[in-house]
Amino acid sequence: MQVAVRPATTSPAVDTRVLAAGFFGLQFFVGYEWVMSGLSKALSGNFASSLAGTLADMTKDQSGLYKSFIDSVAIPNGTLFGYLVMAGELSVGAVLLTTSLVALVRWPVLGLKSRYAVLGFVAAAALIGTFMSLNFHMAMGATAPWAISPDPNDQGVDLDSLMMIMQLVLVSVSVGAIWWLRRDARTS
Repeated sequence: MQVAVRPATTSPAVDTRVLAAGFFGLQFFVGYEWVMSGLSKALSGNFASSLAGTLADMTKDQSGLYKSFIDSVAIPNGTLFGYLVMAGELSVGAVLLTTSLVALVRWPVLGLKSRYAVLGFVAAAALIGTFMSLNFHMAMGATAPWAISPDPNDQGVDLDSLMMIMQLVLVSVSVGAIWWLRRDARTS
């Protein structure tokens, strides 16, 4: 079933084409970051085999529930977790890059089901990316993104916190766009 594509609004206050380009630009940036991060790990040659030692060093001064998870699950299975991290980063990045390019280049000619699929893949990949960013943030023992870092030489807000926020925006906008497309299809 084809649904007529509404032209972008002519109102100077809201131009949906500019909003869509911004959304897919953010999506492309986040996807690029994941692909580059995954590639750097894969090309290092020893990321998976050294992850257990890296995690032990990173979390040695931490305590609590997440530290228990790292010590009892992640470190004993460090190589497996290393491969999962690389695969997750590369997969999330590839999905976000591919769907952003498809959306930027082919959106006007995509049918309704294809648009649902693109937005669904974006939401799923960004949700998985948010989960990975949260785990990386907690593994490093970083402070909450709204707290001032105790180290004046540290970054103001770490990349993992920014990635979580950007990916939650991608999830929210994708789900909202699916809802809007469904509503629009019912009223047409």
